[in-house]
Amino acid sequence: MRSTHWNLIFAGSSLFYLFSLAYRPYPMDFLFKALPILWLMLLVLRNATSNKYLLLLALAFSATGDIFLALPIKHSFELGLGAFLLAQLTYATNFWRFRHWQPWKLWPLLAVLLFAVLMLWQLLPKLDAMRLPVLAYMLVICSMATMAVLANRSGHWLLFGAASFLVSDALLAWNLFIQPFPFSAYAVMLTYYLAQLCLVNGALKIAPMADEGRHAPR
Repeated sequence: MRSTHWNLIFAGSSLFYLFSLAYRPYPMDFLFKALPILWLMLLVLRNATSNKYLLLLALAFSATGDIFLALPIKHSFELGLGAFLLAQLTYATNFWRFRHWQPWKLWPLLAVLLFAVLMLWQLLPKLDAMRLPVLAYMLVICSMATMAVLANRSGHWLLFGAASFLVSDALLAWNLFIQPFPFSAYAVMLTYYLAQLCLVNGALKIAPMADEGRHAPR
């Protein structure tokens, strides 16, 4: 099956979960939340080359985080945060392998730095006991975004993916620690699914370019 078909299936299952948010909780809702990420894992299995296993690992951690955050269990947020921290570390490790500096990348890197400063300025007074875990996660997701910028070579999949992940987590943190806002679950999940879609498709585009570069005549 071509990657376009997997992307369409991913989009369909993402929309299904977004529409189902109005009916939560319902039986097995945590599986429907993670299902789009599982479709992306199938996309990676069928299309990835040298970065297949790191992508699968990042998506597996993400799906685990989705399930933890959806389950009504003790410490679900902390468990979900830990799973996503590992997902971001895996993404960052993968993107670092394909780093390629270009002068224009200075601007998105400065945007990532500005995002981190503004979010910390808003969040630090509100975090209390969650200060260290959230700070650690902020450091890791900003590292992932930095590596995504550095790895970007053609198109803007990775840039959109990193930006969408930052926005999604910023919305989640704002809703949890600063001020709840209407339709927050829809905004968080929409930007989250968009982030995963863009990061995976961007990673699939950079890997063949890197492989060709290694085998090119010197």
